Amino acid sequence: MIGRIRPARPADAAAVANVHVRGWRETYPGIVPDRFLAGLDESSRERYWRLVLENPSNRSDIYIAELSIDGADRVVGFGVCGPEQVGLADYTGEFHALYVLRAGQGRGLGTGLMTAMAGALAVRGMTAATVWVLRDNRRARRFYETLGGRPVADRPLDFGGTEVMEVAYGWPDVTQILRGGGPSWC
Repeated sequence: MIGRIRPARPADAAAVANVHVRGWRETYPGIVPDRFLAGLDESSRERYWRLVLENPSNRSDIYIAELSIDGADRVVGFGVCGPEQVGLADYTGEFHALYVLRAGQGRGLGTGLMTAMAGALAVRGMTAATVWVLRDNRRARRFYETLGGRPVADRPLDFGGTEVMEVAYGWPDVTQILRGGGPSWC
């Protein structure tokens, strides 16, 4: 892996917000409505992430992926995991988010983030976990399948009157991610 993975700190809120908005805009054109992507607001995302990262009772683990670009470490990805939020009975943990900007892809950072999150979930006893991914995000779906995830549920999401399907991938035991390595292309 080129780059590094580390726990996020409150000082990373702006960088996480940037990756969050840019990640959606890079990944979801043609999948979610353009008006939704255009309406994403980095400053409101920064406020959100600052609140999350500064909250001492936050139940999520948040990691960032850094890459040296032009001699400086830049945040090019992040991942969030914690307790399962939807009510899928066989799963206690969830990978809530995983975004790696194009500039950071192909360097093992996605796998590094998943490995860090799988370790955090396992330490907390949440060894069965899911991740939700938009059905038409084929690259992400291949990535999760390569890491051993299997489709376990689906649901529609509403983006201002446009329905988009989401698929849950599940791992009965996330420690397989820790043992597996996975692809280096994400």
